[in-house]
Amino acid sequence: MKRLAAFVIILGLGLGLLSGCASSASGGWTKPGMTDDQLKRDTSDCLTQSTRMVSGIEGTRQVVDQPRYRSCMAGRGYTVAPAK
Repeated sequence: MKRLAAFVIILGLGLGLLSGCASSASGGWTKPGMTDDQLKRDTSDCLTQSTRMVSGIEGTRQVVDQPRYRSCMAGRGYTVAPAK
């Protein structure tokens, strides 16, 4: 049951971050020659590497270290595209 709850949290977090990127002022991540599949894979990998569990009053939850996430994506050659 705990694994299912963790999966739902991770899935929700990932979808929330992706939708947040789509609605932000930037045009999202871009890299010359990238494919949609490569972007999805790299985004997922960087999210996994920059996510940690923290305890608080409301219990344990996942938090994405945004500077670490951005650094991971930049390290893979991505830049933030200008807003469209």
